[in-house]
Amino acid sequence: MKQLITLLSVLALSACGKAGAPAAPASPLDTAARRTCMDTIEARAINRNSIDYLAGGASPVVPNSANGQLDLSIKFSAKNEIGMASTLLARCLVSPDGKKLLEITVKDSR
Repeated sequence: MKQLITLLSVLALSACGKAGAPAAPASPLDTAARRTCMDTIEARAINRNSIDYLAGGASPVVPNSANGQLDLSIKFSAKNEIGMASTLLARCLVSPDGKKLLEITVKDSR
């Protein structure tokens, strides 16, 4: 249900772009890297159901020219162990194929 709401909000926001300038679709590699990062965020969350990915809070996937690894950031909110929501920023370093997480750093984005 939460994923459906997130999908609908993303679709609604994507329709708000400039007329005549369609957004470039994400490549399958970008999608795989983003999904790998999001899966890790969800796996490490204390309350998985409290995760909310913030619209406009994701950076483009940037390849590291030296070794082909992919670098991206995702802004999200989640509840901690006492039920208080925090806004966080996860920076993920993913393998060149987008399927393996190499490093993740999560910090408070206040």
